[in-house]
Amino acid sequence: MTRWLFSSVLLGLLSSVMTPNNVAISVEAEQIAYNMGRPCDTCLHLVPSGMTNQQKNPIYLLRVYHQGQLLYTFETVSGRYFTQNRNRNQAGTEAPLPDGNYRISSHTVPGTLAEVGGRFLPVYPQFSTGRSALGIHYDPSYNKGNGEDGTAGCIGLGSRGHFSTLVTFIETYQPQLLVVDIQ
Repeated sequence: MTRWLFSSVLLGLLSSVMTPNNVAISVEAEQIAYNMGRPCDTCLHLVPSGMTNQQKNPIYLLRVYHQGQLLYTFETVSGRYFTQNRNRNQAGTEAPLPDGNYRISSHTVPGTLAEVGGRFLPVYPQFSTGRSALGIHYDPSYNKGNGEDGTAGCIGLGSRGHFSTLVTFIETYQPQLLVVDIQ
């Protein structure tokens, strides 16, 4: 625990500059994420950052773990600012995906909409919900004033490069678990 705490404090201090994956994260956001704990040995963990982007969408942190070590922290969005309080288990609400455990697909599929950035990584809820077709993708409108910033409930990464880094990690280490812990 001491090593984990020291690593998190050090990462928090450095986060005002850049995190290991070159995503700027505030000290406050890292503290919130640290308080959420480490959920597994090798997995993805989605937590709130306590911040919003320029389009008022909440920023969530997608934390990537391998062998118990935090490798990456990506800024993401899920839903849009006006869908945050909708029923997360009801189809058609475009709310952020519901809290819980998801199985991660081992490969991407072609995106069917321009707003998924070309490739889509499906995730499958391991609990009963009315939601389907959820996944992780690049949000080409992230933090742009074009009215399309955010997602219909998926996890949207802010850059194509970050999505590629995540896909490479998943293809290499094949994590099976995404823990969504945002509410």
